Amino acid sequence: MIETICNIGKIVQDIEGEKDLVDLWQKEENGDYELIIDVNICDDSVFIDTRDFEKQVFRDGLLYTQGNWFVGALIKKDSLKDSRIKDSLKFIDIPLERLNEVKQLLDSRLKDYEGINYVVLFKKNGQKPIDISKQKFLDEIEKKGLRKGSSPGFCQICGQHTDALCDSIIYKCYTNDKEIFSNTEGLSYGICKSCIQHILFGKKHVDTFLKTWWGGSEILFLPHDYNEEIKEIFEFSNIGDVKEGRNLLKNLRENEADVMEAVGKCDTEVDILFISAPAGKSEWKITYKISDVMPSKFTKIAEFERKYKTKSGNHLALWQILSNLLGNSSKPGEIFNTNEAKNFLKNIFHGNKINRNLFFSRAMGKYKHDYFAGYKSSIFTIHRVYNFLVDCGCLDKGWNFVEQNDRGYDMAKYENVEEFFEINKEFFDSDVKKAWFLLGRLYGKMIYESKKYKGGDDKQNTESYLEKNFFFGRKYDFKTFVYFTNQCSELMYKYGAQNKGYLKDLISSSKELMGIGDEKLSSDEAKYIFFWGMQQWIGKSKDDITDDKGAEE
Repeated sequence: MIETICNIGKIVQDIEGEKDLVDLWQKEENGDYELIIDVNICDDSVFIDTRDFEKQVFRDGLLYTQGNWFVGALIKKDSLKDSRIKDSLKFIDIPLERLNEVKQLLDSRLKDYEGINYVVLFKKNGQKPIDISKQKFLDEIEKKGLRKGSSPGFCQICGQHTDALCDSIIYKCYTNDKEIFSNTEGLSYGICKSCIQHILFGKKHVDTFLKTWWGGSEILFLPHDYNEEIKEIFEFSNIGDVKEGRNLLKNLRENEADVMEAVGKCDTEVDILFISAPAGKSEWKITYKISDVMPSKFTKIAEFERKYKTKSGNHLALWQILSNLLGNSSKPGEIFNTNEAKNFLKNIFHGNKINRNLFFSRAMGKYKHDYFAGYKSSIFTIHRVYNFLVDCGCLDKGWNFVEQNDRGYDMAKYENVEEFFEINKEFFDSDVKKAWFLLGRLYGKMIYESKKYKGGDDKQNTESYLEKNFFFGRKYDFKTFVYFTNQCSELMYKYGAQNKGYLKDLISSSKELMGIGDEKLSSDEAKYIFFWGMQQWIGKSKDDITDDKGAEE
């Protein structure tokens, strides 16, 4: 991981040229500050002024902190103490006999700003620390930060021999290869100054363009190879609502398919790293890693997200897929909060198999939750997720849910049930699956008969007894199958529909296909097929076919 960032930094440095070392060393400072308090120490007096906060002040004050180590002449409000003031004065070559004078005047003025978050910048005769102590800053970084030694040796990164090695890269992260970057007894290991500069260039670039917030986690996208074309892909994008300087990964949450397609154009493998970098702490760690994702996989995921978009035009997104795999109601901003979710994401990016029974158990659990939570009940979201996972190689036995045309994809249409089973024979590879599907169709038609019986022509505002009893708690086995068919038979007489041939055909065909129930099928997959049969449109074109805008949002 460090080597990858070093390689990225080398490319960036070659393209952009040298940068001021101060900009390379300084870290991005966090905090909601309102005010800058300027303490200007002149030869015979001290002047204190205030101005609105601007981030440039951290560079002007040459601030760098790492643990208890402090360099510079700028102090944040929560770090303001006598020792820091003393160190700041020494840094800009102010005699320490001026310390009490400065402290007394500063303390008297700070009483006016107790409820305000501020930083204190010390100047000497109107000059900022960067104007008078820049070299001192760089010397301190090299001496204490890099712990530069005097022994020659080979650089751990580039392998080149150098007269002096550094024992630190000022990049405090816990990685899977962290042991390489520490001293080993009896041997002189370290990093050369050139590689340190590359790492710092890489860190700046990664933090700005290759890092994003996605699904409740901070994530790095690290391409294995880096060049000017890939750099341009990540640095700026015309995806979505373009804003000046808006980079590619900032569009990930709102335009996932477009971003995936763009990453695929990088034509190199990419590591996806989940990291933990708490605000205010200098170190961070890798919590999860998806290694070596092929560029073609990003392209395919983008294609499948568009392929399985809703009728309203919304692309399928990975958070929806994971929400069904997890079987919960996680929101887009929190979906990657568990390692199980990350494992599923890894399976998708690598095309690894996902347990079929687990998928249907989780997906139907979410379907049940959404139904009782009052969302619009539709099986179409599960259709999209299931076929997406089949296309990715994670599940077997896909079916023809959508068909390609000149405009993209539309929902597949079927003239009759026989055609439906024949075209989708890979999925309907057993009679028991066909039986559950036909029973679902029968149940759906009995809901219609129930509404007509109760409400006459006003079927839209009538609730059926059957709709209120989806029997989610039942195990979808042979016993339940028999119970449902018997119930439908009895209700046909109650609703006066006992002579309708298509209803009798559905009962007889489903019973014949089920037989004695000796074919095995998981209860949750049977449940999925049953509800699928209830909602699948077969016959002439229906413009107002049920869509799934409610449950998935």
